[in-house]
Amino acid sequence: MHDRHIGPLQRRTTVTLLLAVVVLSGQTSVRAQGSGRETTGNGGNHIIFGKIFFPSGRRAEGTIQVKLKSFSSPDITVLADSSGSFTFANIAPDNYTIEVNAGKEFEVAHERLTVDGDLPPPPGMSSVPTQRRFTVMITLQVKRDEARAKPGVVNAALVDVPEAARALYEKALTLARSNDTAKAIDSLKAAISIYPQFPLALNELGVQYLKLGDANRAVEPLRSATKLRPEAFSPKLNLGIALLETHQFPDADAELRDALKISSTPAAHMYLGLTLIGLKRYQDAQHELETSISSGGENLGQAHRYLGGIYLRLAEGSRQKGDYARALNELETYLRLTPNAPDAERIRETIKELRTKS
Repeated sequence: MHDRHIGPLQRRTTVTLLLAVVVLSGQTSVRAQGSGRETTGNGGNHIIFGKIFFPSGRRAEGTIQVKLKSFSSPDITVLADSSGSFTFANIAPDNYTIEVNAGKEFEVAHERLTVDGDLPPPPGMSSVPTQRRFTVMITLQVKRDEARAKPGVVNAALVDVPEAARALYEKALTLARSNDTAKAIDSLKAAISIYPQFPLALNELGVQYLKLGDANRAVEPLRSATKLRPEAFSPKLNLGIALLETHQFPDADAELRDALKISSTPAAHMYLGLTLIGLKRYQDAQHELETSISSGGENLGQAHRYLGGIYLRLAEGSRQKGDYARALNELETYLRLTPNAPDAERIRETIKELRTKS
């Protein structure tokens, strides 16, 4: 069994000071297997983006079929990419069911989603279609027969865990999937009090604190999880994120590099890039963020945001149109992926001025 790690879409980022280091520094003069993407859609202009997770919280991999179903249009099918992500583009307003088939070991998952139509325009004004992005997170469930038949495969990490602690941990996962974070934390604490050497519960406790935006409280359980399972990727990545969030940049750098030795994922490269910005190592940060995007992390909005800031910093030094164009492209991509981001208006103003320079 693998550990859960928290992804960029699962947490509230608290590293906004890093953007000030990069993007705002230029404002004195500048105000897989399968792509996981369906581009034809059914005639609309909206986007459905999703991520699939194994029961442990690890992002799913393997041949996973994702089907978008509705009563008014034909089914659309894609294969999730190697990070468990999928995208349906050009989607019309409707009531949909997303069906995920990950093979014989897992139950077929179903998630309902309503893509709303545009609101009517004010009297006397014409309607302008707006593109919206809908995000879904789907956690697979092991089939009960398979769980009983293959306990050595499915429950290896829980073999030595007392039954009471295991039950509390599984209850916490259920609560977490229902976004009842406070109760999930209580259940995890209870599980750890029964069995302190419980790396899965310690890691999950750190994840839940990160979801709350409380990175300071996430650090201790994640440190404990990494000590108990130094070979595990997820606790190291999560600890690196928590250290980044608390501005402990040198320690975050060390943890994230250790995580990348275990698994070179787009998210790990992105968080290392953000850490290197905090350390003011902009050239190294640029390399990590570019690696994050080029290795399949095209949906990591924060990578585009900070890479745009680095390109803008370069442009302010070189005054070259090409550097301004690169910054413009990254910031436009960031807004396309996260149109309702808290800093969207500020980024739009920066984009307007970049267009005059590129």
